[in-house]
Amino acid sequence: MNLKEYISENRAYTAIAATIGLCAVIYLYYAGGSAVQLAAIGLFLGVLFVWTETIESFADFQLKKEEWKTNVAVGVVAGLAMFLIYIGYKRLDLSRIAFNPSILVAVTMIAAAEEFFFRGYLQGKLSEKFGIIIRITIVTVLFGLYKVSVFSSMRTFFSLAEIVVISCVGSVILSVEMEKTRNLLAPLISHALWDNLVYSNMENVPSWITATPQWTETLYQYLFRFSGFFCSQWELSSYFVAGKQFVTCSGCTGIFLGAFFAFFLYEKKFFSKLHTKKFYLPALLPQIFLFFGLNIITWAGLLDPYALGAVHLRIINYSYTFFGLLFGFSGSVLLINTISTQGGKAPELLESWLKDYEYLVIPALLLAFLSNPLTNPQMTAVVFFSILVVIGIITVIAFALLLFLPLFKK
Repeated sequence: MNLKEYISENRAYTAIAATIGLCAVIYLYYAGGSAVQLAAIGLFLGVLFVWTETIESFADFQLKKEEWKTNVAVGVVAGLAMFLIYIGYKRLDLSRIAFNPSILVAVTMIAAAEEFFFRGYLQGKLSEKFGIIIRITIVTVLFGLYKVSVFSSMRTFFSLAEIVVISCVGSVILSVEMEKTRNLLAPLISHALWDNLVYSNMENVPSWITATPQWTETLYQYLFRFSGFFCSQWELSSYFVAGKQFVTCSGCTGIFLGAFFAFFLYEKKFFSKLHTKKFYLPALLPQIFLFFGLNIITWAGLLDPYALGAVHLRIINYSYTFFGLLFGFSGSVLLINTISTQGGKAPELLESWLKDYEYLVIPALLLAFLSNPLTNPQMTAVVFFSILVVIGIITVIAFALLLFLPLFKK
């Protein structure tokens, strides 16, 4: 039995392992140095692999349209009830409630992510092996472990213990709600409503919302250095966003993003139909002439970038990116189709890799949002697209090696 078969046959246990792994990743993000945080990224990719192998479709998250009005009503009532319990415990003054847009967006996103993972995914997988009491207990314990991972570096022991206990009590209520409604919509609304009411009662915006994590700079530096092996990173032909130079020049950015989206949008029948001269000649030749033509006239001294104004440089860089996107996309279509027509294991490996390629957007989005989209959305965009570029680079290299695999065997 190989690893994929074991994961498929033991989805409840692998879901538990993936959740523990996720808690470890989050703990390392907040508590570790740059090297530890890099290891956490690698660990998260392993968690993602286990996660995707246990998910068959979006239906696994149990978010349903059926009886949505009832579930919305249940979610609102349960959320308000949870907040009333919290008011009694904390003896809060309701006159202090004032909604903050940053808090509203942040806690709603986090609450939704937590419900999708813990109630939608984990609790659903546990139902295949465990009874209701055991699976609610497991979800509650792991949710508490998750809260420890998030807040252990930010709070004192007693403060941490308090938030873990409150979170576990809330988790039990939300899990029972999930069991009764069989729809993620109800606990998702309850969780988001409760979190917004709790955080809106705070005098100051929490530090985890306003502060950009130190590892964001570390992650950017790793992405920049890696990309430097494949791009000159010439400043004049590069974009600068949020005071940061993008990890590749404008042309390479287009090429590797084009390659990424070609792999991401792969559909065998459609790509097979494109595998003709009628597609490749008009798709590749104009791009080659225009994209590389700009480089040639620059190298020949006919175009002096240093003598150009900011507007002209911007237009040239946009042109590089546009033609690079077309070149990267159509070139990747040619690469994929060429591998598909080979004999041996190369086409099978191609299909296997591209089958789950779309899931690579998940870690890219997560890492980007963890860089704090609320106080510095531009940096979030830099991190996200930089990750896509790096994924594009790695995939092009892997597929190029796959193309020449039969030659090595001979």
